[in-house]
Amino acid sequence: MGKLGKISAITKEFHNSAIQTMESELHKKGMTRIPGTGVFKFPYKEISGMYRTGLDPNASYIKRIADETERQVEIERVTKLKVKLEEALGGVDLGPRSSFWNYSLSKSTDDPQHVQPYKLRDGDNFFDLEVPFQELMFSWLRVHPTIASTMQSYQQGNFPSETQFYVHDAEIENAVIYKKKQLINKAVVKLDGMAPTKRIKVARLLGLPIVDGTKEEVVYNLIDTVIKQTEFKSGAYKGLDPVKVFTQYADMKDGVLHIKDLVKQSIAHSIYRLQASGKVYEGEFEIATSEEELIVHLSDDNNQEELLILEDKLKSKKLASV
Repeated sequence: MGKLGKISAITKEFHNSAIQTMESELHKKGMTRIPGTGVFKFPYKEISGMYRTGLDPNASYIKRIADETERQVEIERVTKLKVKLEEALGGVDLGPRSSFWNYSLSKSTDDPQHVQPYKLRDGDNFFDLEVPFQELMFSWLRVHPTIASTMQSYQQGNFPSETQFYVHDAEIENAVIYKKKQLINKAVVKLDGMAPTKRIKVARLLGLPIVDGTKEEVVYNLIDTVIKQTEFKSGAYKGLDPVKVFTQYADMKDGVLHIKDLVKQSIAHSIYRLQASGKVYEGEFEIATSEEELIVHLSDDNNQEELLILEDKLKSKKLASV
């Protein structure tokens, strides 16, 4: 065999009990079911009438992948795989509405025009990904809703407790890790090439504890640490991808970045008040319906006097707090 796909049985934990069950006795022997038995799986049909093929870049399960990198890796993978398998199988239509996925139309167990059900057995189920029909089988099984995408995902409660199998897909996991590391490394290159004054502004906008006197190496280390996290743990960006947020500010034009940072600092030093509604007040007067509206207003060349006044107010506030 060449490259392999693997779907394995989930071994349940059984604690010592006076009551013996078939499951607990099988568990003692390292099994999850009676030898020779298995579970038949059939391609899953969505409510929309489309089959979940593992080959459709527009599939609903892909749209629900929260992590942008994982979602993009999956889109690229299934797009290429669909083209490859359709060609290898003589031009058969593998689209999500194709009759190919209607196994009830199959005339035999080796009908090349229709998919076949698959019997998952105890232990490890291997698929030779060098053989088109086996790779095709693995493609729809690995995205089947009754099979956990990974053991970790099952343990985290993302699949029902009665789920019996999970996917071993090291190739996909490595592809996701590879792409994330690439993005992180590109972000670090941007950080290295950034002027110290810009780093301070970016750090403040990322919500890091930065003041005007913070040493340059501290600023760098704080940003570097954030970039290498999987997500923001708290604050305004909680749950978001740090690389994406950092890159947004790193690629921002210096003028816009300066004004954005100025507005953030002005709110932090109570020159402006930000209400829960998002509106921005100065004293008792509403000056903008949102931070973004204020930034756009101050970016207008006709309002440069207001910008200079705000810069002076911020300097005064900082001096007064020393």
